[in-house]
Amino acid sequence: MNQVNSTIAPGTKSSGGVDSSGMIDSRFGIMKMKGEEVVFYAEPNDLTQYWMIAATISIVGIVALPLVYLVGKISSNKYRYWLTNRRIILSSGFIGYTVRSIPLERISDVGLSRTLPEMMAGVSSIVVRDMTGEVMEGKSLVAVDNAPELQRQILNEVQRVNSERVRV
Repeated sequence: MNQVNSTIAPGTKSSGGVDSSGMIDSRFGIMKMKGEEVVFYAEPNDLTQYWMIAATISIVGIVALPLVYLVGKISSNKYRYWLTNRRIILSSGFIGYTVRSIPLERISDVGLSRTLPEMMAGVSSIVVRDMTGEVMEGKSLVAVDNAPELQRQILNEVQRVNSERVRV
């Protein structure tokens, strides 16, 4: 599988699975909305390493390292992130998957998180807050390289969408 990770250069547009049939990613059944373009596509950077470090920190995790490695490898195929000109799309899961879509006009904050396992793996997470101010399950971009740059791109798209709404 040709993988594109989260180290895509700023401003780079990647297909991220976009095909001519109007699908953003047919593996996850994500349809394009009218006028929607993919601005950014990312996959976690070595999610397996992140999970292994997190498990190693705990005594129970040391015993379960082989299982944690397997979980990390399987999960790596389910985590994907897309930033379009209209929304953020997040897919995550272990055996199955969940796809969440957050319209850009509903985003109130985009924060960075860097836990101890993330620091050890050299990655960060981006936490997206909606208008309620709460972080709902599945609204984080986990194990992202160059998170400050992606955060800036998301905030720029949110600002663009909100300024277009004000002009209308």
